[in-house]
Amino acid sequence: MQDSSSRVKKKKEEIIRAAIQVFSSKGYHNTRMEEIAAAAGIGKGTIYEYFDSKLQLFQEMLKNSLQIYYKNLDGREMKNLSVAEKIYMLMEAHFRFCRENKELTRIVFWETGTIDEELKEWVYAMRDEKEKRMQEIITEGISRGEIRNLDPRLVTLVVIGILGATWIPLALEKWEIDPAFLAKQFTDILVNGIKKEKLV
Repeated sequence: MQDSSSRVKKKKEEIIRAAIQVFSSKGYHNTRMEEIAAAAGIGKGTIYEYFDSKLQLFQEMLKNSLQIYYKNLDGREMKNLSVAEKIYMLMEAHFRFCRENKELTRIVFWETGTIDEELKEWVYAMRDEKEKRMQEIITEGISRGEIRNLDPRLVTLVVIGILGATWIPLALEKWEIDPAFLAKQFTDILVNGIKKEKLV
């Protein structure tokens, strides 16, 4: 038999799943709590037993979504890989998340303007952590002689730019492309450039 805290957690997860569907299709401002309740198969009043307001529900949903996203990018198992392999793995995880979690992706990348200052600081801290991790990978690659002596922050911004530019075709458009193939192509472009090899 489930205890009280398990039931509360399960019900909150059900409401958040319904909220993801409605918020991602209608946006924050056009979504009504009645619609979320209908998607969850509950009465509107039940939502207010777990969340004080639409904003609180949205923020809780956004926080959960971001945790799922960053968990996918967790690179602790990449310790002994080359810089190119690490970049590939991070890109592949990002592309796979965007393709397999289209509704979450819309929320993570599209609706982050609808958050209060406290949550905004948390979001920025998560992003800073992602950039810091990427910069460490680039710096390590330079020190090991794997890549040229470039400004690690600039290279990091290029990688982050690629990640930021691809969520729209993957989540909003019908771009059916294998995440592994896409990550391989982008890693090749990043590591080897786009200049044609000299003909000998």
